Amino acid sequence: MEFRGLLYYELTSRDGPDPVNLFIVEASTGPTRGMRLDYPSMTWKFDPITVQYSLIQDIDQGENQVSRVDRTRAEEIALLLKTPLPSEAGLRKLMQDGAS
Repeated sequence: MEFRGLLYYELTSRDGPDPVNLFIVEASTGPTRGMRLDYPSMTWKFDPITVQYSLIQDIDQGENQVSRVDRTRAEEIALLLKTPLPSEAGLRKLMQDGAS
């Protein structure tokens, strides 16, 4: 599996401009690995199925607006959501641990 970077997606509600979640997807030649902010625990959760489904559903059905953002904007969103974004190395480790 060749790692190609991390992609960040901001989800905003159609009802307002504020972000409602942040998804992180590992771009690679392997299976989809994704994370999202888990609200009950306020932690970053390895959840590739929900991330992939939500991105496709939101794009197709328009429940939320999905925008790809850069790392700087992702860090700003994480602070707005009250949960700091781990480093890229930290995110990759969380994804690797979650996938094993």
